[in-house]
Amino acid sequence: MRIAFRKIVITPQKPCMQAGYVQRTHEYTEVHDDIYSTVFVITNSNSRFVWIGADVVCFNKQFVAMLKQQLNEKGISLDDSSLVIGATHDHSSASTNLVDDDYGKANREYAEYLCGLYVDTITELWNQEGEEVTARYCSAVIDGLYSNRNDANKLSDKVVHLLGFFREDRPLAVFCNLACHNTALGPDNYRLSSEIFGMARIHLEERIGGTFMMTNSNAGDMGNRQYRTGQQFKDAELMAWNLADQIVRKHTPWTDVCMEHVSHKHIEFHKTIMLDSSIYIPKIADFEERLKHTDDLTERKVLLSGIAGFRVKMKYGDGPKELVMPADIFTFEDLQIVAVPGELGSVLGLGIKAASKKPHCILWGYVGACDLGYMVDEEAYRLECQETNTTIYPCGTPEEYRDFIISNL
Repeated sequence: MRIAFRKIVITPQKPCMQAGYVQRTHEYTEVHDDIYSTVFVITNSNSRFVWIGADVVCFNKQFVAMLKQQLNEKGISLDDSSLVIGATHDHSSASTNLVDDDYGKANREYAEYLCGLYVDTITELWNQEGEEVTARYCSAVIDGLYSNRNDANKLSDKVVHLLGFFREDRPLAVFCNLACHNTALGPDNYRLSSEIFGMARIHLEERIGGTFMMTNSNAGDMGNRQYRTGQQFKDAELMAWNLADQIVRKHTPWTDVCMEHVSHKHIEFHKTIMLDSSIYIPKIADFEERLKHTDDLTERKVLLSGIAGFRVKMKYGDGPKELVMPADIFTFEDLQIVAVPGELGSVLGLGIKAASKKPHCILWGYVGACDLGYMVDEEAYRLECQETNTTIYPCGTPEEYRDFIISNL
């Protein structure tokens, strides 16, 4: 197999809105560290496909449609089987919104600029022969840095997956995948940053070698709030160093994996749910009252996010609503990659990985038109947490979606 790749700077050319927190009121004031995106064009015996990882919170359907259209105009036709574009879910970088939505304002100028960067980069890589490589896999289990952010004692997915593309004994490029919210800085931060994943990437590239594509996984309810003492850059930098250090010290030996052929399956889970917007009116009133009596940053963040989530759900109105919940499954000889366009919870993702019949299964979250939102297990619904305050899914629906994916593995 062959790979052509490039890491590009995607820092905006001028200040714009950040994404990730509804509390922010204005554009970022300065750049703390540049944000990046990594692009892979991979060619094997039966297909050619593009993988993109980016230091942003997410991409929406308008952005993905614009990217595909502009690539098509260049003679490069990509669909769900040949393009996966994923976000690290970085809450301190630039919004990629083409239009205003319920959680942020449009950043159209930046979105169009970023799309142009991708079109130019993919076109250049597409026309290259690429490097002949061997695919190899290893993993590491992380301790003491992150967990289920609502209950540190709950079962959590702390495995980091590394898929390396080697020339002889040297990795040229590495796909790195882990399940943790890429957030250490709070909503009062107005400095652009790649946060934990971007800072860890620097250390990983120095110590392991190669160009790293950082990707997120089943991190819907995973975070580091129980393990850090604040929400400053020193907290992000410390976690990034410790994360990279554990990966370097603890990863298993690299073993060859065969990726010469791939099959793709696009699936959609359909379900009709009943909506009742009136239940959110007293919830909003309760949360607004509680906001008056707390200065705790974490509690305020949960309350403000909850209010925003309740108001979004009220806009859906009352009565039946059909859910369409897609996923894409890529099956290689020794590996499966399940791409989910949303925030799947840790336990649910672990169930999918355990059900795979392949030696290795990677869940790639926050991909494509990332509009599924939070999907967490039934136990989370007994808590008052950000995920269940925000999600539109009734208790049990995320398990049905998980089981539907498993039935299609």
